[in-house]
Amino acid sequence: MNLGFKSKAKAFFVDTNSPPSLLEGPINVILSPSMYWVKRVKLPVKYLYEVKSLIPSLFEDFLPEGKYSYHAYKEDDSYLIFAYNDKEILDLIASKGISSAQLENIYLAQSEFATITAPIKVSSEDILSVEEGVVVKLPTLLAPDAVTMDLIDHQFSKQNLHLTRINQIADKKAQITFGVILVTMILLFGVEWIITSSKVSTVLQKQGKIFETYSLAATSFQNEAIQAKLNNIFIRQSRIRDIFNQALSIKLPKGMFMQEVVLEKNKVVIVIATPSKEAGDKALSKLKKSFKQIKTRFDNGTYIMEVAL
Repeated sequence: MNLGFKSKAKAFFVDTNSPPSLLEGPINVILSPSMYWVKRVKLPVKYLYEVKSLIPSLFEDFLPEGKYSYHAYKEDDSYLIFAYNDKEILDLIASKGISSAQLENIYLAQSEFATITAPIKVSSEDILSVEEGVVVKLPTLLAPDAVTMDLIDHQFSKQNLHLTRINQIADKKAQITFGVILVTMILLFGVEWIITSSKVSTVLQKQGKIFETYSLAATSFQNEAIQAKLNNIFIRQSRIRDIFNQALSIKLPKGMFMQEVVLEKNKVVIVIATPSKEAGDKALSKLKKSFKQIKTRFDNGTYIMEVAL
């Protein structure tokens, strides 16, 4: 099913027989049918999460031995369910010369070519065809006049995969870039802490000098108001320091990394790259326990947590 999502990334079809990529910039990979297993099923369930919980049993005794991930989406009155090996896919993508810095999304041939009306050639040996609603790879001999695949103006569906071991194709350049960003964030946090501590100390010193210099006979109400204001400043700065300290000390699981920790007007925003919202919730669970008034959201591999000040 192609829902017409136009992506700025260039499309590249990946199969064991496909040549290495010569594309520059971000790439959306479309996986050959040879890289996953697919079934079309009709089930008496209402919600997609109910289908996903059944997929392992539906593929039982059908898949070769190995560790698999699963995906599903609804099409008309049935469900398409998929099983795939994350490591095999990532190893294949890496072997085609596509770095983690280039890889934007991974799609299945099923979701991208389900509406083709005639076979298309993907290599000198293979074609893609739709048989009973399922996209399959067949020998070129079955359709020698098939038109060569053209992905220049391809419009992507919304059925991209979230692989759990995306870091397997991480290159040294990406690791160095992340290291530089992390060190910069730590230095910025240190400067912010020093400035905050200095400001709090200055405010407290000025309060004492004012009363001492002018021998002010302030009322208890005025004293309490000033104290409350200073306490609020101190509490806010302490909370900022605590949030930054916990966020930057979190050890993220393999395959996830911190993108940024930003102080805004009334909140601290923490952004991490993660394959799913559940993984993000788990990775930042300590922050959720330590601080209240937290909002989270997940968007296409990016988990965002907002901690109110």
